[in-house]
Amino acid sequence: MGPLSKKHNNFATNSGDMSASEKLQEFIELTKNNVITLSNSIENVNSAMDETLNSNSQINEAVSDVSKSSNAQLDLVKDTADMIDKLYASVDKITEFTDGMAGLASDSNNAVAEGRDNLNAYKEIITTITESMHNTANFIGILRENIDEIAETIKIIVKISDQLNMLSLNSSIEAARAGEAGKGFSVVAQEITGLSNDTKVGIGKINTILTKILQSSEDVESSINQSILDFDNSKDAFDASIHSFENITDKNQAVLNQIHNVCSEVNVISKITQQTSELSSKLSSASEAITSKTEEVAQVVDNEACEFQEINASIGNLQTMLGKIESLVNKYNNDIKPVNAMPSKPIKIGVITPFGHEFWLQVKDGIMYAKKELAKKNCDVDFMPIENLTLKNYTDAMNKCINEGYSGIALVGYYEELAPMVDAATAKGIPCITFNSEFETPSKRLTFVGQNAYDSGVISANTVADKLGGKGHVVVITSDRSITNHEIRRNGFNDAISKHKDIDIVCVIEGHENNDEVYKKLEDYSSRGGRVDAIYITAGGQSGAIKWVEDNKLSGQTKIVLYDFMRNNLESISHGVVTAAVGQDPFRQGHDPIIYLYNNIVAGELPPSDNMWTKIDVVDRNNVSNYL
Repeated sequence: MGPLSKKHNNFATNSGDMSASEKLQEFIELTKNNVITLSNSIENVNSAMDETLNSNSQINEAVSDVSKSSNAQLDLVKDTADMIDKLYASVDKITEFTDGMAGLASDSNNAVAEGRDNLNAYKEIITTITESMHNTANFIGILRENIDEIAETIKIIVKISDQLNMLSLNSSIEAARAGEAGKGFSVVAQEITGLSNDTKVGIGKINTILTKILQSSEDVESSINQSILDFDNSKDAFDASIHSFENITDKNQAVLNQIHNVCSEVNVISKITQQTSELSSKLSSASEAITSKTEEVAQVVDNEACEFQEINASIGNLQTMLGKIESLVNKYNNDIKPVNAMPSKPIKIGVITPFGHEFWLQVKDGIMYAKKELAKKNCDVDFMPIENLTLKNYTDAMNKCINEGYSGIALVGYYEELAPMVDAATAKGIPCITFNSEFETPSKRLTFVGQNAYDSGVISANTVADKLGGKGHVVVITSDRSITNHEIRRNGFNDAISKHKDIDIVCVIEGHENNDEVYKKLEDYSSRGGRVDAIYITAGGQSGAIKWVEDNKLSGQTKIVLYDFMRNNLESISHGVVTAAVGQDPFRQGHDPIIYLYNNIVAGELPPSDNMWTKIDVVDRNNVSNYL
């Protein structure tokens, strides 16, 4: 920002030096701030009330629906409770049935096991019989062999009998030849012949019997062999049957296990069903209570709706009262006002400003007041705050205003790179006004609205000198010596303080608007034996300086003069920590550029001066209560 003229408007120090008209103007300024605050509050309340009434209506409908639904729910809960009771009874029957199935399955398993054991016993008996038959067959074989031996012996006996018979015949013949002497021998021969014949007859009978025995033994042996074969075959069948019984036993055991599992699950279901039945009973009671409460809520909502209507009427009265206050403020207000002429078509003014610090909230109040003034004049004010303050974000905002054909642009001249963009906008018929901070590079802007930085430095120096009684050591804290506006303040301070020969500037600290850095550098300076009777702060880092004074118990001894009427600064003045604050009229910085632009766009009016200085106020303990 280039050198600024030392001429300014509404130059003042504090309320003690003000005339009646100046006090009236101060009252109007404070009232305007309160008007915009109250207006915003009423708009917010009005909007909230509209939403509340709408919500109340929706709630009323919803509560009515809830009441109906609650009654339907109560019926449904009762029906559900009845169904759960029936389900519980059915589960009980299922439990009994599954217990019976478990018993039957257990009995079946026992029967199968018993059948398997019987088959095993029967198999053992069959095996024993088979072994006995094998023994009988062996005995019959031996018997046949013995009979065969007897048959052979019989053959020998028959042969001997034949020989005896032949011998007897020969003896008879010889006895006949012997005559009387051979008669006895003849008798013997006859007896032998008779014995031989009897022997043959007996042997024949024996042979017949043995033949029958042999025949019978062959039949018996054949039957026994067939029986053994049949028994062997039946053993395989028994083995297969036993194996089947074992499979049946295994399967039956698995079924029994499953039945036991089912029984367990059924028991769990039974318990859950019982608990559900109890809960459904409680739910039924709760639903009845909810239904009753819902009806009460519906009545309360209806009552609230009536109360909200009364509140809405009161808000309307507040708006009417606010309109009257605004009329009074405008009647006695000497600040710039919008012309009476109306634009032929809607116009739009863009306001590009940093944001995020309390100071800019006060600037916003001025912007919103101007927006309110122009709302009925077919003019829209687009507040475009830049919280992340970068050249790109600023450039993007400027391009938006230029490319979208805004009617005018008000901007804080932080970056030199924006000066050519102001010229480009002006060339397209879009007038621009800078405020708060100005470019160092000349531009085609209409005017600059803001504090005379040099004069604010002079007033700050005079305030410090007055509070020190014309004697002491001063530490100056600036943000960065490359920031022109802050350096102009410091130059004005230096020039004015140099006129007090007993006041010395002993240290200049660059705090870069960082509270921690300011605190540390003050601590370092003090620890080296530096004396601090007063601190003048050209920009940020104020909280760091205040904390240093408080921590070192220097409140009231070390004077602090700083900028802007933020709440924290005003409270510190009230508590005696900060000595004075120099204001730069942030309300007018936000308000006036918009009105100047409107008057230029609609009526072709130019601002009265190339620099429109805002008021410089000083707040100390004498008048701080007016601002808190």
